[in-house]
Amino acid sequence: MEDIIRQIYAQAKLLGACSLFTGREKTLEDIFRLFSSTKGMEFCLKNRFPNLSTFRLFKPFGVEKYGVYIDAGFVELKNPKRAILIGRTTAVIDCDTLERHEIYVFQGASATVNARKWSVVSIKGVTGARVIKNVSENAIIL
Repeated sequence: MEDIIRQIYAQAKLLGACSLFTGREKTLEDIFRLFSSTKGMEFCLKNRFPNLSTFRLFKPFGVEKYGVYIDAGFVELKNPKRAILIGRTTAVIDCDTLERHEIYVFQGASATVNARKWSVVSIKGVTGARVIKNVSENAIIL
C-alpha cells in the first residue's frame, strides 16, 4: 500500500497538489479521506487525477466502504451522503432525505439520479461522464 501511496503522491505533486497531501499517509483510509475532501475532489476533477489505471489499484481493498465504486458494474444506492463512481460503474441513485447528497462521476462511469421530496443533490463529474437527472416534488439537483 505504501508503494502505491508514494506513486500517487509523486504524480499529484507534479500536478500541483495542495499541502494537505504530504506523502506520509499510511492507510487507505488516510488516502480516501483526502481524496473525498472538498479540496481533494476539486483537484482530482480539475486535473482528471488519478487516471483510471491508478484508481484500479485500489479496487482489491474494498473501497466501497468509503463510498467509492470502481468498476463495480451495476449498483443501486439509497440516500448516500457521498458516492464516487469510477470506471465501469453504472449506478441508480435514489435520494429522498432532507440532507445534501454528493455524487462524483469519473472516467467512464454513469449515473441515474432520482431526487425526490426535499433532497438536495450535488453532481460533479469529468467531461464525458454520463448522468441522467430526474427531479420531482421539491428536490434540487445542483
